Parts: sequence; structure tokens; C-alpha cells
Amino acid sequence: MNRYSLAKRCFAEALGTAWLVLMGVGTAVISGTVPWVGVTGVAIAFGLSLLTAAYTFGSISGCHLNPAVTIGLWVAKQFSLRDVLPYIGSQVLGGIWGTTILFFICIGKPGFTTADFGSNGVGIHSPGYYSWWACALAEFIVTCGFVLLILSVTSSPALKQSAPIPIGLGLTLAHLILIPVTNASVNPVRSLATAIFTQDWALADLWIFIVFPILGGVLAGMVARWLQEPDI
Repeated sequence: MNRYSLAKRCFAEALGTAWLVLMGVGTAVISGTVPWVGVTGVAIAFGLSLLTAAYTFGSISGCHLNPAVTIGLWVAKQFSLRDVLPYIGSQVLGGIWGTTILFFICIGKPGFTTADFGSNGVGIHSPGYYSWWACALAEFIVTCGFVLLILSVTSSPALKQSAPIPIGLGLTLAHLILIPVTNASVNPVRSLATAIFTQDWALADLWIFIVFPILGGVLAGMVARWLQEPDI
């Protein structure tokens, strides 16, 4: 039995997701055009945001911060079905907190617009002009690998204490490949939280960044469940 109430765990999920979105997307929006930051700096910012959140909230909620992770854990039989929707709802709320704070910071700069706001897109809204199916495939495969990494390190007693480090590095790696393709989602909540400010094209493309990362999480859960079942 978890030592913490569902309310505390959900609040931790909301705070952690707010931190991830604020620091990760915030780096992209505020510092992404700075020459020494660029794609690499944004990728590192997302990785560090998750790593620091995991050490802060991991012992309370498990620090999923991502519906694809929560669903993947449930599919792998490492998480209770009754907690799935409360966790996802908390993540959505936290993501919106994060982008709302970022918005109020950004409007302090003359000429600021939410025409981009770090949103994920395909086609003409993809940084590299990738087609929708290429973006969908990239999000599906990379999210699957990322969630599989989480399921593997958190289920190993030998790796559990240091799990935030490989998980943070995994998110950094995911962003290094995905930023030129989709602006990097790997997380439906991160995509939703920015799309509601950008609106228009971002909301039209949003389904891709909800469906395919979640499908990637489901596949990761199935693979982890099969791999971790003892043969004897």
C-alpha cells in the first residue's frame, strides 16, 4: 500500500508536470534562439527538468508526469487502474499551470506572440517540414523506447535509487532526435498545454501528439510485461 494519499500523489504529479513544462518549454520559448542554447540546450533542459522533478516528487507519486508513462505502467501491471485517470487529470492541470506561468512571463516582453509557443506540429509547422506520418511514427517509436526505459529502471531494485539519472538522459536523447521533426512531444500533456495557447494549427495537429505517444506507451507496457515475466 502506498504511504501517501491519492490527493497528495496527484498534487505531486501536478507540481512535477508544471515544473517539467515550465522549465522545458520555457527554455525553448525564451532561450531557444540564444546561439549557445539551441536544440541541444532545450533537450538538456527537458532532461534536467525531469531529473530534478523525479528526485523531488518521485518518492511520493512515482513522478510519471506523462499520460503515456502512466498508461504504460498500467499495461505493464505496475500501476493501479483506479489511479490512472486521477493521475492523468493532475498531469493535465499541472501542464496548464506551467504554460500559464510561462505565458505571464513572456507577455512582459514587447512584441511577444503565442503564434508558436513551443507547440508541436507537422508539415509546415514541423521545424524540418516532416509529413504527418513521419512525425507520428517518430513520436510513437521514441515514446515507446522512452517509456520502456522507465519501466525497466524503475522495476529493478539495483537501479531504482538512481533511476532519475537514466530517465533524464533518456528524455534528453528523445528531444535531440525529435525537436527537428515535431518540436518533440513524447508527452500528450506537454503538447496540450502549449496548443491551448497557440490554438489554430496546434489544436488541429494535437491529436497526433495525443494518440501516438500513448500508443507508444501501451506498446512499451506490453513489451516490458512480457520481458519481465519469469520463464520458470
